[in-house]
Amino acid sequence: MKRTRNIHIFDLYWEDILVSKIMPYLSLEECFTFRCVSRTCLEIVNMYLAKLKSLKMMNKVFTPTTFEVLVLNCTKLRLLNFSVCDTITDTEIMSILSRNPGLITLNLNYCHTLTAKCLQPAILYCNNLRVLKLARCAWLTTGAMEALALHQSKLEEVDISYCVNISEGCVLIFIKKFRQLKTFNLEGNLQITDKCLYTISKYSNCLRLINVSSCDITDKGVMALALHCQSLEGLVVRRCMKVTETSLRLMRNRGVRFVRTTALSHMQPEPQLCSTQRLQRSVSNMCTHTEIASGKYSRGMQ
Repeated sequence: MKRTRNIHIFDLYWEDILVSKIMPYLSLEECFTFRCVSRTCLEIVNMYLAKLKSLKMMNKVFTPTTFEVLVLNCTKLRLLNFSVCDTITDTEIMSILSRNPGLITLNLNYCHTLTAKCLQPAILYCNNLRVLKLARCAWLTTGAMEALALHQSKLEEVDISYCVNISEGCVLIFIKKFRQLKTFNLEGNLQITDKCLYTISKYSNCLRLINVSSCDITDKGVMALALHCQSLEGLVVRRCMKVTETSLRLMRNRGVRFVRTTALSHMQPEPQLCSTQRLQRSVSNMCTHTEIASGKYSRGMQ
């Protein structure tokens, strides 16, 4: 009498069922644990990583071996998020960027251990890059900004808040090159003046949201935005003491929503932050940097 073979999970179609339908429910940590079970599990996880479009490693600590596995297998990434990774190195970032030329979104917010060198593969090879987030990256240099303007062409959302080592001149070059910018965060850059806002008002016709909190701007710059940026929907001007109700009234009359914190008693209460859920989320993300800078940041942030 023939002995009946027990059916187990590996009898399912790997690519059509295990990789496509089951593996996405596992966290990255669980995937690596499953990978250690057997050679079959290793092959399944490697197959899953090879198809991965998004890799989010926010606030994670990982071993060199783990990162090597990711570099070898993840070659079709569209989104890469290493924000708040204090242990990541230039070599590691460069190795994974060089193997993912189709990258669209790169987030390196609060990665203090890197240098401008890590951006080289993204600048040269990631020609579809549309979202670049480098908040609190003091290592970002004027040269790196100029290289981005020289080699990239499709950026639409950029966060360079508190990047204090870049000059206003390179930001002007950046604005002139990327005329399709929709979201621009310049918060905390004291070198940014009305000259930058004049340039934005001339070249950034698609701009929907801008954060110039703690920048050295005045009513003249804000008026230029109000008069010429017809697509503008949101403005964040926290701690801009030279900006008064004179210019903000123009914004309000146009229906632009803005955030402003002020000690002046004659200022009117803040209006509702935004008219759409997407814009509200964008403003919220921009304002998060203020909370982090003031010590409200939690290591559990996603």
